[in-house]
Amino acid sequence: MGWAWNLALMSYGDEWRAHRRLAARGFDAQAMPKFNHAFTRNTRGLLRRLLESPEAWNEHVRHEVGAMIIEITYGLDVLPKNDPFIESADKGLATLALAVVPGAFLVDTLPILKHVPSWFPGAGFKRKAKEWKRYADEVLEAPYKALKEEMANGAAKPSFVQRCLQDMDPNIDTTNQERVIKNTAAEMYVAGADTSASFLATFLLAMIQYPKVQRRAQAELDSVLGPDRLPTFGDMPSLPYLSAITKECFRWEVVTPISIPHMLTEDDEYRGWFLPSGTVVIPNSWAIMNDPTVYPDPSVFNPERFLKDGKIDLEVQDPQLAAFGYGRRICPGMRVANAFTWLSAGSILASFNISKPAAKDGTPIELNVKYRSSSIRHPEAFDCLFKPRSENTRDMIGSADA
Repeated sequence: MGWAWNLALMSYGDEWRAHRRLAARGFDAQAMPKFNHAFTRNTRGLLRRLLESPEAWNEHVRHEVGAMIIEITYGLDVLPKNDPFIESADKGLATLALAVVPGAFLVDTLPILKHVPSWFPGAGFKRKAKEWKRYADEVLEAPYKALKEEMANGAAKPSFVQRCLQDMDPNIDTTNQERVIKNTAAEMYVAGADTSASFLATFLLAMIQYPKVQRRAQAELDSVLGPDRLPTFGDMPSLPYLSAITKECFRWEVVTPISIPHMLTEDDEYRGWFLPSGTVVIPNSWAIMNDPTVYPDPSVFNPERFLKDGKIDLEVQDPQLAAFGYGRRICPGMRVANAFTWLSAGSILASFNISKPAAKDGTPIELNVKYRSSSIRHPEAFDCLFKPRSENTRDMIGSADA
């Protein structure tokens, strides 16, 4: 279906290692400071959008997450609305989310069907694959082509791709190096856009359903920031409750309940079960996040489970052990997702009181939000209110360094 370049779907080998090595180096801890400006700028953009049209919060979240990833990856600025890069990528992500669900298509169970013609009963997947490939090609090619044009005109901004192209080894096949760079760049959007948007939707849902948690987080923010500024990454050590909230968001309504299937490359044994080479293993992240022996009362949103004596309790299992994949397949963009979601959550809480929608008589409307079943879970659409916390909020957002 056109996604063969996706790192998460590649088999182990030299090709996978080349992509993984590039992604790991480009988004490691040392690289993160290069992206702080993009994190800050797009977080402030999200706040301004929430201030101007809060009813469209879901659209704003998806836009700013996409804008952030495109900026750090390609150095491109997106349109304020209906950006073609974001729109085509979102269409591609929607098809990919359907395609990777284990057993979604009959060919997953009967591989022999891949040899039958597209008109054959049960071969509808072939017709879909042809249609969906167009979206995958747009994700891969469009932003990369735009960046190359900016580089040719001397207008390119610093970005992951720009640095990788500059660092290519001229003594090795540059065509292949550039192919790996282009593939890896597209992978970052695929890996981060849908998952980060889902996280922020879960964060907002938790804040309106657990107002005491929201108020405690705001009290912590006020004590550290005062009334006139928004959080920065330098404030992170002083905001443990905010960090605990982000951990609990990853755990409470896990974004990827069933991880991408892994295939054993050698015989193994697990709890007395013999697993021969070639066995497909499907990690159950939802079960890990909802294990009551690790997280008591797992259905309750409780950030305090990660705190001890006012600090993050390192003895409690970090949900990120399951939220971002496993082993060599762990998401290389994990640090990007952590940074942007932490800064966005803290900035939203510092700027707004978030509450349930109200009826005409002012009473809160109770919500019964369910999550859509998919490889990446999103809550069904819900309304929430964003009220600026003070008269100073608009000035604070407008004057924030972006």
